[in-house]
Amino acid sequence: MELVEGILNRRSIRKFTDGHITDEELHTILRAAMTGPTCANTRDWSFLVVRDKETLGKMADANGRPAEPLRHCDIGILILGDLERAFAPAKDYWVIDGAIAGQNMILATEGLGIGSVWLGTWPQMDRVEKQRKLFSLPDTVIPHSVIAFGYPAEEKTGEHPDYEESQVHFEKW
Repeated sequence: MELVEGILNRRSIRKFTDGHITDEELHTILRAAMTGPTCANTRDWSFLVVRDKETLGKMADANGRPAEPLRHCDIGILILGDLERAFAPAKDYWVIDGAIAGQNMILATEGLGIGSVWLGTWPQMDRVEKQRKLFSLPDTVIPHSVIAFGYPAEEKTGEHPDYEESQVHFEKW
């Protein structure tokens, strides 16, 4: 039941304390990302971990105003899709695989008492290109999204929308 409660209680955190995520906690977060399913077990993601405040600021600039939490977080992780590892018959599964990895990281931090906020990059190509340039990424590696992580400096507020019966269909539309 703890896992379900964590999922139902999760909220995006955009303000962080100056507390530091340990290497062990970071390893747990990345391990959670890597345990998610990928198409044909391609594991077609990579993760670029950033702690440097100046670089976090540049990442925020690259992703625009919604990415301001990067300026104050402890760690930013850029999720990357690797087309060389992607499922050859349908390479676009890298997008789903990256989203699953990101969700796993966010849920893992919920259990660790660490806050996080997902910051979209792909498919906004201006953001993709700015992140690609910032990190000198090869053409086959595509920025998917950024997640800011840190210890929460704000209370979780707001209710998630509850179950929407109108969005559920059984056996037919």
